[in-house]
Amino acid sequence: MITVLSGGTGTPKLIRGLRQILQDDEITIVVNTAEDLWMSGLYVSPDIDTVQYLFAGLLNMDSWWGIRGDSFETFHTMERLGYTEPLPLGDRDRATNIVRAEFLRQGMTLTKATEKITKAYGIQATILPMSDQEVATYVELDGGILMHYQEYWVNRRGNVSITGVIRRTRDNSQLAATSEVITAIKESDGVIIGPSNPVTSIGPILECAGVRETLQEKFTIAVSPFIGNRPISGPAAALMQAWGYAPTSYGTWEVYKDVVNMFIQDTRDTEIEVPCAHRLDTMMTTEKKAESLAWDLLSYFPWK
Repeated sequence: MITVLSGGTGTPKLIRGLRQILQDDEITIVVNTAEDLWMSGLYVSPDIDTVQYLFAGLLNMDSWWGIRGDSFETFHTMERLGYTEPLPLGDRDRATNIVRAEFLRQGMTLTKATEKITKAYGIQATILPMSDQEVATYVELDGGILMHYQEYWVNRRGNVSITGVIRRTRDNSQLAATSEVITAIKESDGVIIGPSNPVTSIGPILECAGVRETLQEKFTIAVSPFIGNRPISGPAAALMQAWGYAPTSYGTWEVYKDVVNMFIQDTRDTEIEVPCAHRLDTMMTTEKKAESLAWDLLSYFPWK
């Protein structure tokens, strides 16, 4: 069994390749939840849903979020009535978020709610929220003004100058991983940190109490989301700079260096060579390329 740390759209592309090699029930995904938010009475967890829809065969692979062929009648009707939601939800996608919110209101943890939803979708993989605590990522603007990450990226498209990145739990308590996450890492043959945004997708998982210490006891590979000083997708460059790291593979390695045994740079990366790095083609533009990368990564694992 392997465990994958995932968020955003980069790592799900790798998971698509891993599924061509491993059975779904041999894969555990620990998912970032620091981009979650309550919206219109719903609890929206974008990164969890991307992974769920991938395993359920529903994911819109043109955008790598939402359900393929979904309608947006509710979203557009709400706009006509004078209210625009922070995120555009399709109608079938909305059903998932309604159900999740109701499960949480009934007193379920996010882990339990996710388990129930994945079973309902017929998913054999294990999908785990990184934490059962409510946590959010904010970007800091000039003057100390905070903006939720979804507002920054979805509504502003990252066209805002930022000076910092801040994580906050709802009750200001220490962010902690669930026991299920720690157990999954301990019982796996190894861990892959996918090519997701180091600041907003992987960073929150590593900040959960217990995760870094547990990873240090496991064989762990990290895949860089950068080629040169440009991320393959998303706003990772600006976020890395605001976080105090170079927006490069080397900067990413500095974030992960205490937990990784091996680091993967793209063959086209012209930046400084990273310690413990191997060069592979990380551009997963097709399912076959994702499968090829997955084969290469798994070949490094010290299987039991």
